[in-house]
Amino acid sequence: MVSRGVSPRDLVTNERWFHGPKWTQWPMQSVARPKDEILERKRIVLAIEATSPKINEIFTRYSCCHKLITITAYCLRFLHNTRIKTGRIYSRVPLVKELTGARTALVKLVQAESFRDDLKELQKSAIVSRKSNLKLLNPFIDSEGVIRVGGWLRLSDELYSTKHPMLLPGFHPFSKLLILSYHRSLMHEGTNLTLAVIRDHFWLVHGRRAVQSIIRKCHSCARVDPKPFQQPTGQLLRSRVIPSRPFSSTGIDYCGPVYIRSTQRKTTPTKAYIAIFVCFSTKAVHIELVGDLTTPAFISALRRFVARRGKPEHIYSDNAKTFIGANNELNRLYRMLQPGPDSELIAASTARMDIQWHLIPPKSPNFGGLWEAAVKVAKKHLVRQIGNTSLTYEDMATVLTQIEGCMNSRPLIALTDDPNDSSVLTPSHFLLGYSPQSVPDPDVRNVPINRLDRYQRIQEKVQHFWHRWRSEYLRQLNHLTCVNPKQSSIKIGSIVILKDELSPPLKWPLARVLEIHPGKDGVTRVATLRTTSGIFKRAVSKIYPLPSCEEDDDVDYLQQQDPPGDQ
Repeated sequence: MVSRGVSPRDLVTNERWFHGPKWTQWPMQSVARPKDEILERKRIVLAIEATSPKINEIFTRYSCCHKLITITAYCLRFLHNTRIKTGRIYSRVPLVKELTGARTALVKLVQAESFRDDLKELQKSAIVSRKSNLKLLNPFIDSEGVIRVGGWLRLSDELYSTKHPMLLPGFHPFSKLLILSYHRSLMHEGTNLTLAVIRDHFWLVHGRRAVQSIIRKCHSCARVDPKPFQQPTGQLLRSRVIPSRPFSSTGIDYCGPVYIRSTQRKTTPTKAYIAIFVCFSTKAVHIELVGDLTTPAFISALRRFVARRGKPEHIYSDNAKTFIGANNELNRLYRMLQPGPDSELIAASTARMDIQWHLIPPKSPNFGGLWEAAVKVAKKHLVRQIGNTSLTYEDMATVLTQIEGCMNSRPLIALTDDPNDSSVLTPSHFLLGYSPQSVPDPDVRNVPINRLDRYQRIQEKVQHFWHRWRSEYLRQLNHLTCVNPKQSSIKIGSIVILKDELSPPLKWPLARVLEIHPGKDGVTRVATLRTTSGIFKRAVSKIYPLPSCEEDDDVDYLQQQDPPGDQ
């Protein structure tokens, strides 16, 4: 483009003058540039800033809809009294017509902010554009300048506000205050009733989602019906997915009580309890009858278990007081047997008596599902066998031993449909094939059986059992169907609800998260909490998040582009 004040002749690079009819026919010669000159390339970027309507500060200043309307009514009264000299209002409380006028003024202000383009179209042509999100609602402007829903109820006998409710955006701050006010006045009812009552006067765009978001964040509703944190399913322990000696990793749980009848006449039956030991790798079960819930009684049961099944390397249990006492007792025994001036001879022969004890979080039975399932099966067999009958100690021990044999005969994998396949892999195969003094043996599974001696035939069966365990049972564990919900984020310092099974939900205490304990996969399933009663460690299944007003995961109402079809 030629700038002002510059003649076209100045743009001609030729030194001679040219005289012609029109200057457009003058010869144009390009300016020769040096070959070494490199022109700078510039990319022109046009930044367009989308201007969104700003929210009036009055809607975010107050947390109560009635207070906002009341203050607006007082402001409108002040304007009314300053404009006229007669008919001024001096009542201490706002009148009904003042509150109605204040509510209408606030609605008009919200509509001017949110439906600016639609309001211009309605004022211009009484109909909204075809590209508008409100076209399905057939809106119109009433005599007060409020946008209302047209609808098909014009000839009905309903009230005017019910036939043609005021139109409001669902996620505007004023709409949220309005929903919360109706929700509280309806004694914290659900989404359907709250939305139905609101539609007697107002029509919210995307109203169902807006009401659901408010109810989901209501603290009173969350205390009555809290939802726990949902975390993905964790990985199986290493001791459950690698071949190992039976009962090298053992889970322990108690069940009962059962009543033991004395051999003497006219004596009251005494209580006894059942200790169940479960092998992690083979699901083998060992059952012991325990006289009481004291630590010495459990230590005695543990000694009987070690004498019959061998010493376990790892013991897993819940956080019961009996097991905590047993753990402390084992620690004292281990410290006593350590090499020292007075016990070198004893410690030399008992150096392998160290047992690593693992406690799951308190009140978290889902962490011990393996032994909880074993307890369920044992109780089912026990109830079917004896019912409410009181047995003597010998009879009860006999019944429990038979139940143990039945549980160890259960198949680890599903049976095939082949009629020729009569063999099934059970925990008993591993218990009967185990030798306490066994040493590594060569693989003889592929050697013809007529070439094996008696000892090698036994080892061939044991190796065959472990091969089936790895190829069938272990593969089955990987295909167990489970629902993995979306991972929930637990933040340190957040306020949560701590579940207490002995009290109703409204009396569950509030707690603050002090520390989180992520697992090897990075997912937090245990957290340390502080309550008014002290500091506790709980699983996330016992922790319920408290709704926070600061965390707003709703879609911003200014960015709603979908048509209001989900009403």
